Amino acid sequence: MLNLRIVQARYGDCLILGYGTQSAPRYLLIDGGPKSVYQRHLRRVLEGIAAVHGKLDLVILSHIDEDHIDGLLDLANDLLWERIRGLPELIAFDALWHNSFSGTLGADISDRLERIFDRSGLARSSLPHAAKACRDIAQGDQLTRLAHSLNVPINPGFDGGGILTVEKSSGAIKLGNLSLHIVGPTEANITELREAWQAWLEEQENRVLVLSPADAERAVRSLDSSVPNLSSIMVLAEADGRRILLTGDGTSEYLEQGLRQAGLLGPGGTLHVDILKLPHHGSKRNITADFLQRITADRYVISASGKHGHPHKNTLTWIVDRAKEQGRGIELVATNSTSSLRALVNECDPQEYGYRLTMMPEGTNEQVLELSA
Repeated sequence: MLNLRIVQARYGDCLILGYGTQSAPRYLLIDGGPKSVYQRHLRRVLEGIAAVHGKLDLVILSHIDEDHIDGLLDLANDLLWERIRGLPELIAFDALWHNSFSGTLGADISDRLERIFDRSGLARSSLPHAAKACRDIAQGDQLTRLAHSLNVPINPGFDGGGILTVEKSSGAIKLGNLSLHIVGPTEANITELREAWQAWLEEQENRVLVLSPADAERAVRSLDSSVPNLSSIMVLAEADGRRILLTGDGTSEYLEQGLRQAGLLGPGGTLHVDILKLPHHGSKRNITADFLQRITADRYVISASGKHGHPHKNTLTWIVDRAKEQGRGIELVATNSTSSLRALVNECDPQEYGYRLTMMPEGTNEQVLELSA
């Protein structure tokens, strides 16, 4: 058995893999969506799983960003609250995959970012992305502490709980009939990310930390507020001959590097899966038309609400154009109607292009995509 439950996560991600057998189903949770998703949708889905004596074999946080981690924090806090008060716990989970910021890039980078932010004084509003990075780091650390309080191991088997990378996975990780192939990040991705952070921090430190507090505030207002993106845990899940590619907010470049390093690409760098979860909610910055030419799927999952322009119409057009060229019938499965999806249907007739757009019904908690019984 293999299925994918897409939880209504608004502009974030929240997915549950179902595997095992019909008589003994097993579950794996990937991300928890942003604020309110847990209370409105995810908790209700988990209650249904727990009602049939199900538990979570594994919880994966793809990366520390509020639209992925908030729901997991809410879940862990609920479980800890229930445990402290001796109440029945909502659901059990056995392990957590989570690459913390300090574990991935080093505590020194986290400390340096905090110093710049503290030095900025009243000009902090000029560094919205740095402020967000500080919040994300704090949330990641909070999840780590909650997992320890719940006695849930983090990244078990990876250098005694170290960071999770393609190189450290030693092939597929087996959970019953499910095989998990880690396809991101690679050690090279982590090194590149660490170098990008060091370069960014050095630039900011040279302009802020050497100045008096008053001059530092003025300097901060002219700084580039962007910071390097974090790296997502990306996984190819396989069971009963079916495959699902889970991409977090990764980039197609990193994803392709990881797939190649894991030995999962065919001739010409090709791969076909049953389901591809679009990276970063369908952002055109995270994927290319060339990638979609070679990495193909029968179904493309779009977890987005239109916030930040996601999914971008270019991404959607690339998907249906490539499928039409290759003569493949495909399905786009979206959690919410957006202007870009409506524009796609208007400009690329589904019947002519050979695709079907399926929307999650309004007011529902999830949509289940069945792959095998």
